Parts: sequence; C-alpha cells; structure tokens
Amino acid sequence: MCAHTYIRGDMHSDDIVRKPRARDRQATRDALIAAAATAFAECGYEGATTRAIADAAGCSEALIQRYFSGKEGLLLAVLDKEDDRSDAALFLGRPLCSTMAQEAREMLAHLVEKISERSDRIRIVISRALLDRAFKTHLNRIWIREEIRSGLEARLALYVDAGIAEPDLDVGSAAEMLLSLGFELGFVHREILETSPEMTRRLLEQFADMFGRAVSAPPYRGSPAEAQKGKE
Repeated sequence: MCAHTYIRGDMHSDDIVRKPRARDRQATRDALIAAAATAFAECGYEGATTRAIADAAGCSEALIQRYFSGKEGLLLAVLDKEDDRSDAALFLGRPLCSTMAQEAREMLAHLVEKISERSDRIRIVISRALLDRAFKTHLNRIWIREEIRSGLEARLALYVDAGIAEPDLDVGSAAEMLLSLGFELGFVHREILETSPEMTRRLLEQFADMFGRAVSAPPYRGSPAEAQKGKE
C-alpha cells in the first residue's frame, strides 16, 4: 500500500479532508484576502463576486462563508491589516522634528501618501458605511484611525514637554486637525476635486505653515531666523 494513501484505522478520510492544518487555513485566508483586495479595487464591492474571488485565490467559494461569514466579512478582513498598524506606529515613533511646521509637513505628506494608496478601499468604506449601519459598527471596531489619533496626541504632547509647542496646546484638537487636513488633501482633493499634484503640494505647505504658527511655543513662532531675532 502506498504510504501517501495509508489511513490510520481510527481516522476516516473525511477527517483528513475537513481538518486542514492551521497553516493551510491561514494560507487560504491570506490568499482570499489578497484576492478580495484586488477584486474590490478593480470592480468595487458590488461588482466583485465571491466566486471570482475564490477562483483567484484557488480555493472553494464556500470557504469565504466559513472563514469570513460572507463577502462583507471578507471586506472587513481586507481593511483590518496589521501592516497598517505597524506602519503607523513606526512613523509616529520617529524622532521629533525641530519645528511644529515641519512636524505638520511630514505628517500631512505621510497621510496623503497612505490615503492615496488606499483610495480604492476608502471609496468602498464610505459608501458601505453610509448605507449599512451594521457595517459601520463592525468597521469602527477595526478601523485604526482612533489608534493613529491617540498615537499622534501622545507625540504632540512630547512637543509640549520639549517646549516646542504651546504649553496649553489641546493635543486632541491638534491631532484631529492634522488627520482631517490629511484626509482632505489625500482623498477629497485627489479623488473628488481632482486637484493637481502641484497644487496639492502647495496647499500642504500652506497648511503646515499655518499649523506651525498656530501651535508653536512663542520662541518657535515664524521662521528660525525670526525666532533667533526675537531672542536678540
């Protein structure tokens, strides 16, 4: 008897088929998530079918229901990416900038880049969240915006401690301002208003400068030259 076809006396062949190893399950989940991300980006949520996604992943359509409870659960899995959290944590953990304007400039540029990369997903999320309250509830449990906001608040508090930002700065409002401006530049201007890249960069610089002037501690207001002149 061939060793590959040998089945132990107390084990049925169905057990072998129906109980894949954990590694196989994870690989299948990952393949479905990757295929779904591509399908949603190319066809939209409504246009992407579970059969096409399963075919692209090389597995049975029934596994989408088993692992994700359907297409909406698969969409949530696409949105819930650990890489996004790691990337955000790494960026927020970088060394402090010398001025608040530079912090705003780097933060806005980062947000514009990441939002632009995820514009297909964001379009789907907005449409689904507006139409489906249950989806919105599930989304709020996995969406990392609040985690980013919390991390940004902690980072801005470091600027207050360092004397670079105003001592009475409302870090919550300042963080919300940067996130909102980043979304406006990265999604609203790019996807809806179709603002040119050159104009987007110009707006980014203006927003960063205004933010810096609004939240900087007195010695850091204006340009470094102005700050130095004020000391003299």
